[in-house]
Amino acid sequence: MREIFEMQWQLNIHTLANIGKDFVQTVNDPVEKPVWIENYRKALSAELAELIREVSDHGIGTPNGKIEIIDILHFLVSLSHIVDVQPEETPAFNVSQNGVSFEACAIRAFLALDELQNSLKWKWWAKGGGYKPERARSAVLEIWESMTLICSIFGLDFDEIKKIYIAKNLVNFQRQNRNYNEDSKTEADNLAIRV
Repeated sequence: MREIFEMQWQLNIHTLANIGKDFVQTVNDPVEKPVWIENYRKALSAELAELIREVSDHGIGTPNGKIEIIDILHFLVSLSHIVDVQPEETPAFNVSQNGVSFEACAIRAFLALDELQNSLKWKWWAKGGGYKPERARSAVLEIWESMTLICSIFGLDFDEIKKIYIAKNLVNFQRQNRNYNEDSKTEADNLAIRV
């Protein structure tokens, strides 16, 4: 897991540099940190919705579903960097499902994402509040728990997760080098990843 954390760190440095930001400075800036927690939270939420749509349309275990899981992992590791969750704190990936359903895991993940949002002062009309680092960290650890269960439902062990992650990380670097944006977005490069 440490290697995945390091690869994501390098991708985030590259990605933010493309928009004129310093990822290291951003992670340490008390004003920017909540902004980027929210950015990555929204992105992870969108990827989770895409995974749910994939499972709804095509069932568990599809190659595209596995890619969606890895997309979620990219944002989850990014959140972990910001809230100081270390690789050794993440749960082990194994393939025993323990009878839990995909739907229950997805709901659990969305509730943890809601808790993460609640760790930020996002209700502009509310008095008080402010960023709560321990609450954010706890929510990110809960998302990790949900994701390991989802991976087990998909039959993904750590070796396969790492293999797909490395391939997808390369695709993400290539996208950044091609000035990837909403207008040029395509899934063709994702479909080329062997799962």
